[in-house]
Amino acid sequence: PYTTLFRSRGRTATTNRNALDDLRGYEGVTVLPNRVVDDGNIVTAGGITSGFDLALHLVERESGTEKADRVAAGLEYQRQADIWQSSLAAS
Repeated sequence: PYTTLFRSRGRTATTNRNALDDLRGYEGVTVLPNRVVDDGNIVTAGGITSGFDLALHLVERESGTEKADRVAAGLEYQRQADIWQSSLAAS
Protein backbone atom coordinates (compact mmCIF):
# COMPACT_ATOMS: atom_id res chain seq x y z
CA PRO A 1 0.00 0.00 0.00
CA TYR A 2 2.90 2.38 0.60
CA THR A 3 4.69 1.72 -2.68
CA THR A 4 2.98 4.47 -4.69
CA LEU A 5 2.96 6.92 -1.81
CA PHE A 6 6.69 6.79 -1.24
CA ARG A 7 8.08 6.53 -4.75
CA SER A 8 10.08 9.65 -4.07
CA ARG A 9 12.68 8.71 -1.50
CA GLY A 10 13.64 10.72 1.52
CA ARG A 11 10.13 11.22 2.90
CA THR A 12 8.98 10.96 6.51
CA ALA A 13 5.83 9.17 7.60
CA THR A 14 3.97 7.35 10.34
CA THR A 15 1.37 4.61 10.45
CA ASN A 16 -0.46 2.50 13.00
CA ARG A 17 1.97 1.33 15.66
CA ASN A 18 1.27 -2.28 14.66
CA ALA A 19 2.56 -1.54 11.15
CA LEU A 20 5.57 0.69 11.91
CA ASP A 21 8.02 -2.14 11.22
CA ASP A 22 6.33 -2.85 7.87
CA LEU A 23 6.72 0.80 6.89
CA ARG A 24 10.37 0.75 7.96
CA GLY A 25 10.88 -1.92 5.29
CA TYR A 26 10.46 0.66 2.52
CA GLU A 27 13.79 2.07 1.41
CA GLY A 28 14.13 5.81 1.79
CA VAL A 29 11.26 6.30 4.24
CA THR A 30 12.03 7.80 7.65
CA VAL A 31 9.47 6.36 10.05
CA LEU A 32 8.44 8.28 13.16
CA PRO A 33 6.12 7.10 15.97
CA ASN A 34 4.23 10.43 16.14
CA ARG A 35 0.43 10.52 15.86
CA VAL A 36 0.70 12.78 12.80
CA VAL A 37 3.61 13.38 10.44
CA ASP A 38 3.35 16.33 8.05
CA ASP A 39 5.96 16.09 5.31
CA GLY A 40 4.55 18.75 3.00
CA ASN A 41 2.35 17.13 0.38
CA ILE A 42 2.34 13.79 2.25
CA VAL A 43 0.61 13.82 5.64
CA THR A 44 0.17 10.54 7.52
CA ALA A 45 -1.49 9.48 10.76
CA GLY A 46 -1.03 6.57 13.11
CA GLY A 47 -4.56 5.31 13.61
CA ILE A 48 -8.26 6.01 13.80
CA THR A 49 -8.31 8.80 16.39
CA SER A 50 -5.06 10.28 15.12
CA GLY A 51 -6.97 10.80 11.87
CA PHE A 52 -8.93 13.48 13.74
CA ASP A 53 -5.63 15.09 14.68
CA LEU A 54 -4.47 14.91 11.05
CA ALA A 55 -7.67 16.55 9.83
CA LEU A 56 -7.52 19.29 12.46
CA HIS A 57 -3.84 19.84 11.70
CA LEU A 58 -4.73 20.42 8.04
CA VAL A 59 -7.49 22.84 9.04
CA GLU A 60 -4.96 24.69 11.18
CA ARG A 61 -2.32 24.64 8.46
CA GLU A 62 -4.72 26.07 5.88
CA SER A 63 -7.05 28.24 7.98
CA GLY A 64 -5.35 28.94 11.30
CA THR A 65 -5.36 27.74 14.89
CA GLU A 66 -8.58 29.51 15.86
CA LYS A 67 -10.54 27.77 13.12
CA ALA A 68 -9.06 24.36 14.01
CA ASP A 69 -9.91 24.90 17.68
CA ARG A 70 -13.51 25.78 16.75
CA VAL A 71 -13.83 22.64 14.64
CA ALA A 72 -12.36 20.52 17.46
CA ALA A 73 -14.80 22.06 19.95
CA GLY A 74 -17.69 21.29 17.60
CA LEU A 75 -16.55 17.68 17.45
CA GLU A 76 -16.08 17.66 21.24
CA TYR A 77 -12.55 16.41 20.58
CA GLN A 78 -9.45 17.32 22.56
CA ARG A 79 -6.58 17.85 20.14
CA GLN A 80 -3.33 15.95 20.65
CA ALA A 81 -0.07 17.81 20.10
CA ASP A 82 2.06 14.86 18.91
CA ILE A 83 2.63 16.24 15.40
CA TRP A 84 5.94 16.26 13.54
CA GLN A 85 6.15 18.86 10.78
CA SER A 86 8.89 19.17 8.18
CA SER A 87 10.13 22.40 6.67
CA LEU A 88 8.32 21.34 3.47
CA ALA A 89 5.00 21.66 5.31
CA ALA A 90 5.73 25.20 6.37
CA SER A 91 6.23 26.42 2.82
